[in-house]
Amino acid sequence: RLGIHVKIIERSLDRCRHLSEVLPKATVICGDGTDQELLEEEDVTASDAFVALTDRDEDNLIISLYAMQQGIPKVVAKSNRQNYAGIAHAAGLDSVISPKLLTAGQILQVVRGMQNSKGSVMNALYKIEAMEFVANATTRNRDTPLRELRLKPGILVAVLVHQGRIVIPDGSSSIAAGDTVIVISRNHGILDLNDIF
Repeated sequence: RLGIHVKIIERSLDRCRHLSEVLPKATVICGDGTDQELLEEEDVTASDAFVALTDRDEDNLIISLYAMQQGIPKVVAKSNRQNYAGIAHAAGLDSVISPKLLTAGQILQVVRGMQNSKGSVMNALYKIEAMEFVANATTRNRDTPLRELRLKPGILVAVLVHQGRIVIPDGSSSIAAGDTVIVISRNHGILDLNDIF
């Protein structure tokens, strides 16, 4: 409607078909958006804007830096990991979006709108992350009751999936190899199940 010509590069053929149906005015290309030759063939450098939205933050940043070097005026990269945003800014990439931060911002707007309508005051807002891990042979403290573990502050073991059965853990529960463990954290930097200890 704005007269913007949109070109989408998507790896999944099924997703390409779906996008072609719901976005008939967009050009949908089935291919790997990280492939420099494909980007050159599609003359991406002639674009006014470039947005990298793959599932891998590293790919998004590398593709975006490539697009920036090609002189595309507006380059945006999606990154779920906040520590990558600093690296991207240092490399000259100004627009890095985080779906987590955008979602938190939207929730905050709703919460603030609700508090203003009711006249109450928000004392604190805690940003939390929910992460899912699978315990394996390298996971420390397996088969130890949770009450005996020394977890980092701000960590909660919220759910265990043991042999296909969902368990809301208590102090006597333990993590076994092969268990799926859902962890809630107020801290950043939890990239591995061992990081909770």
